[in-house]
Amino acid sequence: MGEGLVSSEGAKHDAQRKMLNPHFTAAQVKGFVKVFEQLATRCCATILEAAATSHTRLDMASVLQTLTLEIIGQVAFGFDFHEHPEALGAYQQLQLAPSPLLLIGMFSVPGFIHWPLPPLRRRRAAKNVLATVISDVIEHKLASVNASSHDDNHQDLLDRILTDPTSTTNHDAVTHVMTFMTAGHETTSSSLAWVLVELAARPLVVARIRQEVHTLTSVSDHATMSPLATWEGIHSLKYTLAVIQETMRLHSVFFQLARRVAEQDDNVPLCDGATLPLPKGTSINVLTSAMHLNPKSWTNPTEFTPERFMEDTPEWAADAALRQSKSHAFVYMPFSIGSKNCIGHRFAIAELLVIVATFVQNFDFALTDKANVRHLYNAMTVVPANLEMTVSRVSTTS
Repeated sequence: MGEGLVSSEGAKHDAQRKMLNPHFTAAQVKGFVKVFEQLATRCCATILEAAATSHTRLDMASVLQTLTLEIIGQVAFGFDFHEHPEALGAYQQLQLAPSPLLLIGMFSVPGFIHWPLPPLRRRRAAKNVLATVISDVIEHKLASVNASSHDDNHQDLLDRILTDPTSTTNHDAVTHVMTFMTAGHETTSSSLAWVLVELAARPLVVARIRQEVHTLTSVSDHATMSPLATWEGIHSLKYTLAVIQETMRLHSVFFQLARRVAEQDDNVPLCDGATLPLPKGTSINVLTSAMHLNPKSWTNPTEFTPERFMEDTPEWAADAALRQSKSHAFVYMPFSIGSKNCIGHRFAIAELLVIVATFVQNFDFALTDKANVRHLYNAMTVVPANLEMTVSRVSTTS
């Protein structure tokens, strides 16, 4: 992908972050919510409806990966993967986790990726297909009408970057979009997978989400647009948001933050007043999966309690008391924190809200006897080992 926001460091990272930040503000993300709702609704009307009608078992992990990739394709560079199955297949091929043998070769043997091994040939062919698609999109955008005449509400991320006077080269723009696409869709689909796992076991939680969505849609004047397609509408779903946040606490799709190395001798202050000496060169790993289950920060940390993320509830107060009323910012980090936090966190939360609300409004989900919800690391994120599910349409009287 090149040296994008995820892999860059120091001054280069700071410059990239400064250039990209304006494209990920709440005001900018608002314009994407309608796309989230349209594609989530399309998924319901096609894949989920067909499975419900035919009583077919679904690999929901695959369904969610495809949906989130289609969303990223639309908002990142105006490309509909749904209409281009060859591009979708190519991207999915690139996303397959390499075998342990391939990983060793890639990191240990110079030029290994060019060896004539069948899996490497497939990856190279897939990369070429996707590169051609993206190059064609870039060429079309650069040849189109001057962006100053475009409707800002219909510009995708690539439009905005290409016309940003602080942006650098077209190659850098492609790198940023590819980074966002690759990092964004996998993490979101993994989080959605865990939400469905939790909901499948908790009918009362499902009923409460459904009631919250029903309340929103029944009181809103949405003759021209569903309230689930609006920023204000989805951010009124306080309980649904809490369910998503609690799921991300219990199931950290990134079990640790990027490793850091001490550049000089240091002493880190600890909560109990002691200090931890860190000699220069010490590797530091922050295990979010452990922090999110730390009983010093969370009451009954292994229990699913969405109310702990809702202010003015007893559950919120109990957790706050453990932390001496301090914010949970440094003990709850699904999107990291600081200068290297996820630039697309507003985008991700909005997308999760729309998809969860749309799915639950229309369908019930149940794990099959073949499902396996063991935590599995797929070389990118932590996912359920096998998310095979059945889908049934919600009764109109529910």
